[in-house]
Amino acid sequence: MKSSSSSSRTGIGRAAAAWAAVMLAAAGCESGTKGSGQIRINTEPPGAAVTVNGVGADVSPTTVGRLQAGTYLIVAEKAGYMPARTSVSILDGSRTSVDLRLDPAFALVLVDSKPQGAEVDVDGAFRGRTPFFLVDLPQGAHRFAFRMAGHLPREVEEIIPDRIPRRVFTALPLNAGVLRVRSTPEGATVRLNGEDRGVTPCDLTDAPAGENTVELTLKGYVPFVEKVVVSAQETRDITGVLQAIPTTLQVVSIPEKARIYVNDQFRGESPIKLTDLPPGEHRLRAELSGFEVAARTVSLLDQSDAVEEFRLKKNSGKIVVVSDPPGAKVFLNGEEKGITSTPATGMVSDPFEIDRLPAGSYTVTLHKSGWSHTPKQVALAPNAVVDLHEKMVRRYVPDARIRVRGGSGEIVREGMRLRTADDGSIELQLATGTIIKINKTDIISIEPLRIAPSK
Repeated sequence: MKSSSSSSRTGIGRAAAAWAAVMLAAAGCESGTKGSGQIRINTEPPGAAVTVNGVGADVSPTTVGRLQAGTYLIVAEKAGYMPARTSVSILDGSRTSVDLRLDPAFALVLVDSKPQGAEVDVDGAFRGRTPFFLVDLPQGAHRFAFRMAGHLPREVEEIIPDRIPRRVFTALPLNAGVLRVRSTPEGATVRLNGEDRGVTPCDLTDAPAGENTVELTLKGYVPFVEKVVVSAQETRDITGVLQAIPTTLQVVSIPEKARIYVNDQFRGESPIKLTDLPPGEHRLRAELSGFEVAARTVSLLDQSDAVEEFRLKKNSGKIVVVSDPPGAKVFLNGEEKGITSTPATGMVSDPFEIDRLPAGSYTVTLHKSGWSHTPKQVALAPNAVVDLHEKMVRRYVPDARIRVRGGSGEIVREGMRLRTADDGSIELQLATGTIIKINKTDIISIEPLRIAPSK
């Protein structure tokens, strides 16, 4: 016993065959007499619409019967596939089958983007970089995914129902923000992450998403630097107020320590750095004792950093004093200038220089306790050096009372103490002019004698 479903399919098949016979007869496939031929039509894939001699028969698989002997054109069509066709000749009463393969119908698609060069995946598979042409894409719905470095990704879904050429296009927005850069004053060079990008005012439409470094530079102004975080498609405003570099003048002299005047106003000793001078002309003057006065006019530009050097010309002389013995105070025209130094060896001092003396007459006098010196008159010419070797005369001035051990008791010695030896013994000049040596072991005490002031 057949199932109801089998019966149903049999009934449908019979109805289809009857309908096909009617249609074929109407198309002139029969000449009044019905035949008994039969054609079984199968397609891959199934479900194709089948026509026989241009008359719709059924969807595959199907059987067309009651056909007269003759030749029949069979066409199978299915959405998304190319039509398949064949011709079949049958005899009256014969039965035959036909198998048709339908090739997929591919779409014709131009894939493009702005900017070009984007990588594109179609339905998850990489297909190329824009622009490119697809000739093997099945008809139907497809998803196109665009991606490109420095840009935001985009996806496009397209339905392509036929073979008519189509263009799939998308614009990829930058993965960047916009920086509107302004400055006061305008005209500053703009650097974005170390790259020159123009001058202010300007709009940077491709600032990478994330942290950026914006630097503004303008001659005569302190550079302006700011770090800014920008998101994709975000617009940020940056305004840099540039600080002017002050006019700077550095004045140096050779030798140093010259008194520097600017526009007749004393500003300090060289070297000196002046940061408060306005642009324009200024009169500079350098003065140093023993050197000629030097002066000049300088012109300072806006935000300049200038250096002026004075090489001073010497117009003075020098007196060099060597004293015998060392340690003498040196007086020049009654003014104390210093003390001659005592060398490690020798009985005369190291040279004592009195420099930068204007040309003229000078009196050099040496003072040392217990010694006398005859003042020396010196005539000093410009740029001259006068060497004086001054030998002082020892004066007898008792200055010490020494108590020493004697054979019968204590002996008192008074005189001028000359020197103390390394072993502690003392040389003492007696009033008689003789010099005695007193051993340290014999000394009981040493008392200074009050010395009357010299006249």
